[in-house]
Amino acid sequence: MRFDVLTLFPKIIESYCSESILGRARKARLIKVGAHNFREYTKDNHGHVDARPYGGGPGMVLQIQPIYDCLKKIKALQKKNSDSNNGKIKIIALDPKGKKFDQRMAEKFSKCDRLVFICGRYEGFDERIYKLVDERISVGDYILSGGELPALTVIEAVSRLIPGVLGNAESLTNETFGKSKISNLKSQINSKLPKSEIFKEYPQYTRPENFMGLKVPKALLSGNHKLIEKWRESKSKKTGERRKK
Repeated sequence: MRFDVLTLFPKIIESYCSESILGRARKARLIKVGAHNFREYTKDNHGHVDARPYGGGPGMVLQIQPIYDCLKKIKALQKKNSDSNNGKIKIIALDPKGKKFDQRMAEKFSKCDRLVFICGRYEGFDERIYKLVDERISVGDYILSGGELPALTVIEAVSRLIPGVLGNAESLTNETFGKSKISNLKSQINSKLPKSEIFKEYPQYTRPENFMGLKVPKALLSGNHKLIEKWRESKSKKTGERRKK
C-alpha cells in the first residue's frame, strides 16, 4: 500500500515513517510513503503558498494552485511508474471540520491501494481545495498547527492492519479497538455522554479570484462589510445544519 502526503514539512513525515513499525514495514516493502512539499509547485516568485482571505479576516489561507499542481504531478507519476498501484485511491484533507477518524474508518481505508493526504497550515484551506478531495478527516476535537500529525496518525492506524506489518496478526483483534472488543466498547457508550460541539465556520477563499472556472463568491469581492458578514453568517449556519443531520 502507498501513502502520499502533501505538506510544507516533508521531513516530519519522513522522520516518523522511518522509525519503529512503519520503518520496518517500509524496509519490507509492505508500505510505501512519499512526502511531497507543495511549496515546490507554487507559481509565486517569492515561493508563497498562502495569501490573505478575500473579504478580510485574520491570518493567511492556503492557495489552491500549488496543491492542485502537486496532486496533478502525483497522479501523472502514478500512471508512469509500473510499480505504482493503479487500484483504489482516496484523497483526504486533514480538517477539523471533517469526519471523526476511528478504527472502523482505518479498516475501510486499509482496503484501498493508495491514500493521499493534504496537510493544512495557517488559517486553513481555500474552500475550492475541497473540490479535489474524496473525504475530510479529523482526528479529534482540538486544534493543531497543521495536518502532519493527523496524517501520521491515520497512516500508522491503517498500516497496522496490513498483513505482515505487525509480527503477530492476532494482536490486532486483542487491541482496544479490535473487532473482539468493539462490542464491549459500544455498550459503555450511552446518551448521557456529552456530545461534540458542532464546528461552525464559513468557507474561505483567496487568490486567484477565478481558478479553472471555480470562482470566489461575489459577496466576498464586493467590499461591502455588511454583505460579507451576512454571507459568512449564512454559510456558518449551513455548515452547522449539515453536521446535525
